[in-house]
Amino acid sequence: MIKTIRAALCLLVVSAGAALAQSEGQLRVTLLTEQAQRALRVVKSTCFVMSGSQSQLHAETALHEAQAFEQVMKALIDGAGDPALTAEADPAHSTELSRIQRMSFGVTRSAEQIVSGDFHSVPMRLLLSRNQDVAHGLLAAARAAGPRYLEGDFSAEHQAALLHLAGQRILIEEVLRDLCYVRLSLGSAELPAQMIEKIALFESINTALIEGDALRGLSGAPNIGIKLGLGQVASKWVALRDLLAAAANGEALEVRDLQKASVIGETLSQRLTRLMDKYAAL
Repeated sequence: MIKTIRAALCLLVVSAGAALAQSEGQLRVTLLTEQAQRALRVVKSTCFVMSGSQSQLHAETALHEAQAFEQVMKALIDGAGDPALTAEADPAHSTELSRIQRMSFGVTRSAEQIVSGDFHSVPMRLLLSRNQDVAHGLLAAARAAGPRYLEGDFSAEHQAALLHLAGQRILIEEVLRDLCYVRLSLGSAELPAQMIEKIALFESINTALIEGDALRGLSGAPNIGIKLGLGQVASKWVALRDLLAAAANGEALEVRDLQKASVIGETLSQRLTRLMDKYAAL
């Protein structure tokens, strides 16, 4: 059960222990990135249920994340449910969040139906057609809010690093979802090619975080601890990349391949979260 919105947050832009010390602005950016990841996690877990991979575990995850998603969206818009948040003061931002919220019901409510065994075409269509737009809309909102809310606490380079690390976590959920889509023959004919592009994107961003990339606003790893952590992400990624590439190239996947990918993805997400903690502590 979800006791509070804060308890529902699994991965934060800063460490869970420091969450209470965040300003409201920092918390908003944290929640926006979390929501983008959560929207994809809902769909990934729903797809894993349909694939027969650890169905009970992923059904529980899908339901938990769907409920948390709806609660946090409400808090971001009107401040309800979390004493650390007030209603969004920027009319344009509030309007955009409300638009995303309306669209997201097609994801969360459809996931709940499908997990309960209702494979009707309507929830399936809504789930497949809306989840990407919801996630990308929330990540765009976080990136737009970053300079406004984080400027006083983090340098431009650290802001860029935090948002790119959050984007990497989101991308992991996205490629795991795609892996399941391919196995179940869901998604468009362009999906395999898109998976190859996402593999390259993840690797290029990790390299940019290590070495720097002026176009991305990244100056490279600020210390040896973060550099080593990014190297560990790169080494762990190899096993997931191989599974993704095999699926994109048309190789048959077993249920155990999805299970393996899920475990690797969770480990990667945890490592990225620890790196975000380190950046936030600088």
